[in-house]
Amino acid sequence: MTSRSFGYLALFAAVLIASPTRAQEAFPSKPVTVVVPSSAGGSIELQVRLLSDSFRERTGQSLVVVNRPGAMGTTGTTFVYRAPADGYTLLASPNSPMVFNPLTHKALSYEPLKMTPVVLLGVQPLVMGVRGALPGKTLDDLIAYAKSNPGKTYYGSQGVGGGNHMAAMLFGKHIGADLKHVPFPGAGPAGQALLKGEIDFFMAPLAVLLPWYREGSIKILAMGSQQRAKDAPDVPTFRELGYPEDFILTVWSVLMGPPDMPAAIADKLNAAFADILKEPKVRERFAQLAVEPGGGSRQELAAMLERETKTWTRVAQENRIEKQE
Repeated sequence: MTSRSFGYLALFAAVLIASPTRAQEAFPSKPVTVVVPSSAGGSIELQVRLLSDSFRERTGQSLVVVNRPGAMGTTGTTFVYRAPADGYTLLASPNSPMVFNPLTHKALSYEPLKMTPVVLLGVQPLVMGVRGALPGKTLDDLIAYAKSNPGKTYYGSQGVGGGNHMAAMLFGKHIGADLKHVPFPGAGPAGQALLKGEIDFFMAPLAVLLPWYREGSIKILAMGSQQRAKDAPDVPTFRELGYPEDFILTVWSVLMGPPDMPAAIADKLNAAFADILKEPKVRERFAQLAVEPGGGSRQELAAMLERETKTWTRVAQENRIEKQE
């Protein structure tokens, strides 16, 4: 073999080695699609859209939001799970697709813990909202009412096996009361039922109940955050009231990628979004949604998902939640 041939081989090998590196360094080179597994206009979609301008400024590429609702988030999550793991298709997920669906469905077309964690988007507490005419002003008053009206205290949820259903069951088991579940097709209808006094309580995201709480139409007796919320500073946390760590009850949103996404790409996305979530203008806009901006590392997000899965698996087992077809 001639020296010239050796030279060509060396050049070819160098190109093969360098090309993946250059491809990763160039990421993103086209718009990134973010799939929201719910209908248009929800909180998570708004959170993603609030990041889009800063993402374009940092990367030169846009975020394209696509709503793929259906089956408690399963439809959109499955789409991302099966997408190419190149970083150009992400999932903006709430709790249910990542944690609750595996506990309430006999078969899923995706495996949450195999997906690639990217970043925690935001967190807001679940709060204990009660109808305005319910006797008393404290959580102990609600407990006394429930125990004196066994089988006649009704709570709402966004559906069987969802986050607020599971949280209400956890509450009922903790206090030893016979509570009756009334599922609704979403937070809006459940909130309206609470407002009309058709149910006694609804454990909902703070943002859902905050307007009615401010006008005095309903009461909020406790919240699942670590600290009191700025939007409702008079409402104590469950932890303040002596409840265990299981009562750190939050609604969170996360960005996830398909399984086996290259670490270099996932890390690049994490760094970009974590920095964006620190921007004052973004934090102010999240505050208007009553959402605490997220951030942090991918490893922290993975640990959070494992912790949440462990906690709610236990709750589902203790309450004998039956999986649906």
